[in-house]
Amino acid sequence: MSDIPTREDEVDKLCLTVRVPRGLQLGITESLEEGLAKAIEILTISNAFEDHAVSADDVARIIVTQIRPSGVMLEERIEQMTTVRTVLAKGDWLTAEEINKLQSKPPSETSLPAVDWRRGKRIFSVSYDGKEYYPRYQFDAMYQPLPVISEILKAFGEYADAWSLATWFHFPNGWIAKEVGRSAVPVAPKDALDRAHDVIKAASNQKGTYVS
Repeated sequence: MSDIPTREDEVDKLCLTVRVPRGLQLGITESLEEGLAKAIEILTISNAFEDHAVSADDVARIIVTQIRPSGVMLEERIEQMTTVRTVLAKGDWLTAEEINKLQSKPPSETSLPAVDWRRGKRIFSVSYDGKEYYPRYQFDAMYQPLPVISEILKAFGEYADAWSLATWFHFPNGWIAKEVGRSAVPVAPKDALDRAHDVIKAASNQKGTYVS
């Protein structure tokens, strides 16, 4: 048997240290590591490095094609989509066009006034299947924004995904409770909008947490 190292042996000896942003999800890091390792292996075996025929774009393209969501990431995505479907199914949603028609004097632009209200942070919307939807509980009987919504949004603070906000409104919250017999039962914020102080406080208390 020959002791001459094979190309596979050379691949095994390669070691590369890559800095990633602090707080990056473990599943993403693992997927990136696997993709990068596979890209180097492919390029080494194909002699691309030796022929000086590889560019940064080539490396990036191969990494992207090799990355696959880890089991953890897939589980998170499935759980997120299940939550989204639950919120959609149990909620009452309006499009901007529907809100426009419900106005006493509808603007000629059908996306108004919903888009202006959203930009002014008086209400919020979520995106699903390429379309924006607005929860009906944000509006009064004349389909004007409830004043408490803008206060809640301000207290809630920045959020990466509007669905996390919608989820927070939808599910029972331990900071908001009602007495049932001798027990305190959590209430969903959307069902306690007449208790402005309690809901705003609950929105403030959730900062830095993720609700799902």
